[in-house]
Amino acid sequence: MLARRLFRSSILVPLSPSRVYPSSLISRRFSVASSSRANMLQPRDFSASNFQMIDPSYKVEEEKLPTYKREAYYPMRIGEVIHGQYQVVAKLGYGISSTVWLCRDLREENKYWALKVYVNTLDWNQELQFPGRNHVRHLESYFKLKGPHGEHDVFVIQPLGLSLRTFAGITRTGVLPESSVAIAVQQVVAGLVYLHEAGVIHADLHADNLLNAITEGSTILSRVEEKELQEPSPRKQDHDRLIYVSRAMLGCHGPLTICDFGQARIGDDKDSKHTGNAMPVPYRAPEVILKMPWGNEIDVWSVGLLTWDLLNKDHPLFDLYDRENQELNDAHHLAAMTALRGPPPPEFLKRNLEETSKYWDEDGQWKGPVPLPSNTKTIEELVSTMAGIDDKKWFQNFIECCVEWQGRITPLQAFFHPWIKGQTSESVEKESP
Repeated sequence: MLARRLFRSSILVPLSPSRVYPSSLISRRFSVASSSRANMLQPRDFSASNFQMIDPSYKVEEEKLPTYKREAYYPMRIGEVIHGQYQVVAKLGYGISSTVWLCRDLREENKYWALKVYVNTLDWNQELQFPGRNHVRHLESYFKLKGPHGEHDVFVIQPLGLSLRTFAGITRTGVLPESSVAIAVQQVVAGLVYLHEAGVIHADLHADNLLNAITEGSTILSRVEEKELQEPSPRKQDHDRLIYVSRAMLGCHGPLTICDFGQARIGDDKDSKHTGNAMPVPYRAPEVILKMPWGNEIDVWSVGLLTWDLLNKDHPLFDLYDRENQELNDAHHLAAMTALRGPPPPEFLKRNLEETSKYWDEDGQWKGPVPLPSNTKTIEELVSTMAGIDDKKWFQNFIECCVEWQGRITPLQAFFHPWIKGQTSESVEKESP
């Protein structure tokens, strides 16, 4: 229950000047922001002009997002000093609700932070930040930033390196070795043990939201700053702002860290379930598709698909067929689940008969608007053709335990699963009494 107590003391509420925030949420560092500026470091000069100017007709980074609105994003400039102490030295990334910037802390030599600057259109910023454990990103401090078109929430967080997806993509084969995937998944489920104990469902778990931490003593952040000074990032002029190209943070070898809690839900007691859409569409659990009340088991479903995709990047477990029609896409998705895992149990169907009766009869036989996929192989048959899996029996078992209709493995059970621990079927049988 320790994780739950820690979390409850540091829930992030909508950032409003009229609110009083829990003191446990705010780092001690934040309390010195208004102290004497006598010892502040001098900002560095990023006014070099030897950068590539991109044709204004090309869309760059966040401009490519379908929901992009120029006025919603803060017009950040590299070299700008934010909140009187954070000098922006490089752009690290972007998303539908924010951009992320590497900043040098002018109060302390060789200290860097990442500023996550949110769009000004959020009525309720539900991203959760709290003093986590090694595999959950935590919040250092926060403040409001006034932009030309409204106010922006800004989170000060530890800079992190490449996402797991990007890291896998730069390997020779585009696929990580099984041993590396097992280590990565073990770190993910360790983070989920903490989150679920704290009553938090991540609800958006995939390889883009899992980043490698930067090890203590690494010079990567100062090297990124120097690179920006010597070879400024390409950019384009767009009305009142510059759109920069992000820099990759190569060479990070710290623990894998769960990030981006923008879709997270708080509360997962037996009497407190959630409803409504959640999760990326390809990773969506059946109870979410079927508009059932759902809980933290959806994160375990994501773990199963994440694990599979890391080892089978070109062959997803459940392929999607109709991206234009959500209703038919859901039917194809559920049909693929049925073909692979068999009919759902009666108690699962009863959780929302209005929805489940569209796809199955009372005996669990498929009657949906699309046919079941033909020639679907079982997980055992799919695993049997995979290369590079040392113990296919335990790998198959791990995937099956994660993608059950209901009653999935817990993160703690997953942490000690034989496939995660690198045990073979023979060694487990020998240890069994």
